[in-house]
Amino acid sequence: MTATFKISEDDYVDAMRLYGRMPRLARWVVIAIAAGLLLTAIFGSRQIQSGALGGLVGGTLVLLALRYLVLPMSARRHYRKYKGIQDEFSVELQDDCLRLWAAHGESRIIWTNLLKWRQDDRFVLLYLMPRLFHVLPKSVASQGFDVDALVERLNRHLGPET
Repeated sequence: MTATFKISEDDYVDAMRLYGRMPRLARWVVIAIAAGLLLTAIFGSRQIQSGALGGLVGGTLVLLALRYLVLPMSARRHYRKYKGIQDEFSVELQDDCLRLWAAHGESRIIWTNLLKWRQDDRFVLLYLMPRLFHVLPKSVASQGFDVDALVERLNRHLGPET
């Protein structure tokens, strides 16, 4: 079944948030560091309490600023510069690949050529390289595109999402 979609600027920002989501191990490392800083701020000696609290507050502010200020501004600028992402795309799930095409070109994404994949409730990201990916909105399901079959094939050929 063939479906068509367009990626809006807001869609692109949300897809970039999904792209920027920390892997599970990195999240646990950040949580461990935050817990260590918090425990040091509470139970540490007087000399290091303020440094630990400053590190905890500063690190939290940096992470929040990156996620909610820098990433959206950067993604919006990239979207406006990259005219190809603003075109209408078509997608078709085939046995050996996912076929994507637009007025500016076509891509046959063969399962073995994918590096990894990631999803949330709105998008599936298909990574060809660590920082190069295709965005597929799950809203194509309303046109009859079988998103569940795509996820099943990704799980079968690549394993669980990362």
